[in-house]
Amino acid sequence: MSNQIQPTISGAGTTVFTGAKVIVGDGSTVIDNAVVVVQDGVISSVAPAGAAVPEGAREIDCTGRTIMPALVNPHGHIGYMRGTVCDPAHYSRENVLDHLRRFVYHGVSTFQSLGTDLHGTEIAVRDEQRSGTLDDPDLATLFTAGAGIVAAPSDGLPSGAPFFAVDAVRQAVDAEDARAFVRTLAAQRVDAVKFWIDDRGGKSAKLSPEASHAIVDEAHRHGLLAAAHIYSVEDAKVALDAGADILAHMPRYPAPDRELIDRLLERDVAVFTSMTVQGPTHVDWLDDPLVGETLSQVDIDDLRTRMEARALEPLFDTGETYRRLRENFGILHEAGVRLVYSADTGVFAQLPGLAEHRELEALVDAGLSPLAAIEFATRRSSVLLGLSDRGVLEPGRRADLLILDADPVGDIANTRRIGGVVLAGRVVDRGGLRRRFQAAFA
Repeated sequence: MSNQIQPTISGAGTTVFTGAKVIVGDGSTVIDNAVVVVQDGVISSVAPAGAAVPEGAREIDCTGRTIMPALVNPHGHIGYMRGTVCDPAHYSRENVLDHLRRFVYHGVSTFQSLGTDLHGTEIAVRDEQRSGTLDDPDLATLFTAGAGIVAAPSDGLPSGAPFFAVDAVRQAVDAEDARAFVRTLAAQRVDAVKFWIDDRGGKSAKLSPEASHAIVDEAHRHGLLAAAHIYSVEDAKVALDAGADILAHMPRYPAPDRELIDRLLERDVAVFTSMTVQGPTHVDWLDDPLVGETLSQVDIDDLRTRMEARALEPLFDTGETYRRLRENFGILHEAGVRLVYSADTGVFAQLPGLAEHRELEALVDAGLSPLAAIEFATRRSSVLLGLSDRGVLEPGRRADLLILDADPVGDIANTRRIGGVVLAGRVVDRGGLRRRFQAAFA
């Protein structure tokens, strides 16, 4: 463990962070030896050394450290993973809250769960957060799409539901059923609408183009974005025919063609990166000290064994899919498609809080500079969620900071060298959170 910055009770008053290199989060700007002034949880200035420090302010010396915006992940699934195993039996309100704490511990301030909310549990937590009745400051801000929509069983095939959330999603029997359920979601004030198109390699029922169109049309009637789960170029085009605003995955096969690229560009459709859910298949990241801070060695060893045996079925296959995703990322990025960071957290090896850092590494592996990857995971993802109060370190933004003991510009893996996390100006008690996590497996 590094020398952690001491926690504070609240973000009220004035706090000044001095001496650190600051990565603003715009993809290019870096300020060496900066002075960051935070007033009542909001950044009031970011300036080079020598800038005036308000009289009476609490000063936190960050010399030798790097400060960047806290991460924002707009795509994952919470509540199903316990330890390193994703299972529907694990889902509970308690587990959802545990995952929101794990995000904060790892420097993720904001998270959107896409379509696997069981019995409205996430909607209830989100609403309590927004009303201020959930008295727990160590939770990431939650966005949720509620329950997503899949094809009902047909022709002897099971529904198109994800394996871990069969009971959570709506199994739509036809287009009108799908449309009616979107109206139900709108009444719950979901933050987006999620639907699954693909047929799991021919192993499940496939959502019809008519149902897809009905879902998106009704979502748009209620001012909601619609996100489509796709894996192929063909299904991506079906999603675009329906008017989807977001593709929850990059197409895996074949490579994106000119028609698809032009259509994505024409409507500025967002495409989630979602790379590390399929690899890379190396397991050396499990040796990182950060992993052992929140997980038992038994759980870590179990995940290592399953990853080495390629046993994270039913969807995890081999490093070949990751290789294709990396290549397709390059094609889409070069063409100017609106790619947005997404870790698809909470399934397979996507451990809450850790998956977000692995996805940053995948973006750099795919060709982005570390500064560009950080912009993907901060400003760009905040914009997708409609958040203008975070994602960049500039005056007027919420002071959600990730304070690092090493510089990620030279090595993106250094985002895991966490010396402190700040939410709305308050330094989080990571030690208290760590003890809470470790008590569960002591």
